[in-house]
Amino acid sequence: MRSLRLLAAAIAVATLAPPAFADDGAPPPPGKELRVYHFGNSHTRNVPLERLQTLFQSVGGKYDYGTQLGGGLRLEQHLVRRGHSEPPGEAKLNLVKPYGAYDHALRNFTFDAIVMQPYLEELDREPQVTERWPFFRAGVLQAAGALIDYSRGKTKAGEGRWDLEHPNEGHVASETFYIYATWPTLKLILGKEGDGTFAEYWNRDYQDGVQPSRDFFAQLVDGLNKRNPDLKTPVRMIPAGDVLAKLDVMIRDGDLPGIEAFYERNQPYYRKARGARTLYNPEAFDRSKGVLNFYADNTHMNDQPHNGPDSGTIGSYVVATTIFATLTGESPVGLTVEPYEMLDAEADAELIDALQKTVWEVVAGHPHTGVPAPDADSANDGAAE
Repeated sequence: MRSLRLLAAAIAVATLAPPAFADDGAPPPPGKELRVYHFGNSHTRNVPLERLQTLFQSVGGKYDYGTQLGGGLRLEQHLVRRGHSEPPGEAKLNLVKPYGAYDHALRNFTFDAIVMQPYLEELDREPQVTERWPFFRAGVLQAAGALIDYSRGKTKAGEGRWDLEHPNEGHVASETFYIYATWPTLKLILGKEGDGTFAEYWNRDYQDGVQPSRDFFAQLVDGLNKRNPDLKTPVRMIPAGDVLAKLDVMIRDGDLPGIEAFYERNQPYYRKARGARTLYNPEAFDRSKGVLNFYADNTHMNDQPHNGPDSGTIGSYVVATTIFATLTGESPVGLTVEPYEMLDAEADAELIDALQKTVWEVVAGHPHTGVPAPDADSANDGAAE
């Protein structure tokens, strides 16, 4: 396997190699063992991270992670939730040993990267603490900025917010940050008329309010870099939404081979997971709806609890390989599908190859991933073969 050869070479020259995420902004070398801390909600939980670990292990790498997650949490709610004194997130989701919740993890450990996942948030809104629900409001630019400050040991003691009352003054947990740019809900995409497509919604210019889109995430990353000009590595993006938008067009144009056969085999899972309340729940795969077929309900790519024995869906695999490709800078072409049980390595071989190549086409050369476009000689060389 090419990845294993690259890993062996990296180990052989370890004393000469630059550190992970070097000053030039390049991602870590292929097969690098990564320690990553995630802020988010079920969009992060439904990767699932346990399966992402297996993808790294399959090429001789390691994905060591901690989490600060909570059902439906926005980044602003990781600063304040349910009142000024209660910890954000849900304890059962933040007990990944030895890291735990972020006030413990980021004051006691160092990480190769911090990944922040926004969710249904305004882009720019000055922080405001109130005595009633929701107790705290802020734009994602301000909330992510506060989490970056906390990770860099720049949060001083204060009142009214969890991060201020449990400050991190001096310990640098990481200097490398990613925005995990996920996907809009079906309610946003379909709108009142119910005839929208993923790509059409995703490609709209950001106006204001809650509008998770390509432009929204691009403005967020650019805004965070303006606020943090001293970062050695600029804030980057994991472009899951961009990958899904490209797949949406491919499906509707009939250019994603094997997708119909995949759903002939797996449609019962989606019918059951979606239920009566999901805005899109057809009897069978509908090519005209593109990547909306990936949704397991109005919001997620797999059914709750998002890490069960049947959570290895096609949508989860796509976002996991996008994370893998962005954080390693390595093509996912040839990567195993073993931890994603809905995909069959033999029956779905053509589909899997197309998914992996699409992920790499989006990630490599993307203006916000930091992953360079492959040169002409290596563009078709599967890095995970």
